[in-house]
Amino acid sequence: MKFVTHLLLAVCLCILPYRALAALSIYTEEWAPISFSVDGKPDGLAVQVVQEIQKRVKNQDPIKVVPWARGWKIMTEQPNTVLFAMTRTPAREQLFSMIGPIATGTINFYALKDSQLNISSIDDAKQAKAVGVYRSSVEDQLLMEHQFTNIAPSTTPLLSAKQLMKKRIDLWCNTNLTAPSILAEAGASMDDVKSLYTISENHLYISFSKGTPNKEIEQWKEALIDIKADGTFAQIYHRWLPNEAPPMETERVGQ
Repeated sequence: MKFVTHLLLAVCLCILPYRALAALSIYTEEWAPISFSVDGKPDGLAVQVVQEIQKRVKNQDPIKVVPWARGWKIMTEQPNTVLFAMTRTPAREQLFSMIGPIATGTINFYALKDSQLNISSIDDAKQAKAVGVYRSSVEDQLLMEHQFTNIAPSTTPLLSAKQLMKKRIDLWCNTNLTAPSILAEAGASMDDVKSLYTISENHLYISFSKGTPNKEIEQWKEALIDIKADGTFAQIYHRWLPNEAPPMETERVGQ
């Protein structure tokens, strides 16, 4: 009887979905059109890509939209955590595993259309009175690495955009991917600003915290490869960024 019980248990374990490794805590932020919430539900380019991956790997863990600083704190403290969309940097590769890219763009300094500022290098921006940036974002970290002392961090990208329109800051540091949507929410448009200088390219990835099972990360990577190969990724990308070319390569970097 004991043998039969053990045999049945072994059979049951074998037919459980392969997905049943560990529950994931999945976070993103308010950063339209890449990710945002509508009536409490997540949406956006990166959200739809992640949801498609979840469907294929049979993962039903909820996606939570939180401030980036909160998601970052959890990522650095807890295993089995996913945070997206994260800009790839050498420093972040030392902290996390990343798969992607799921979007590509540039990080720029924006000023009002009538601004007299002239910026031809990143050091020139240090002479501005104040540079608005989203707290704990890659832009914030980038400026701190360059030892900026005129950073004006905000709790949301929208607040920085509003501060620029009200002339409370001279420059706004943000990616071109989200600047149009953020400005629209602020009651403005790209016609009201100008890009003075491009700091770097911006390659966005899905990031996994240390301690997340390797099998889990590899499943997500293979699913991302599949949705790029069968055209699903391009459809999602052009839905949100119709004039941009989707990044079709897929890699895993980091820890």
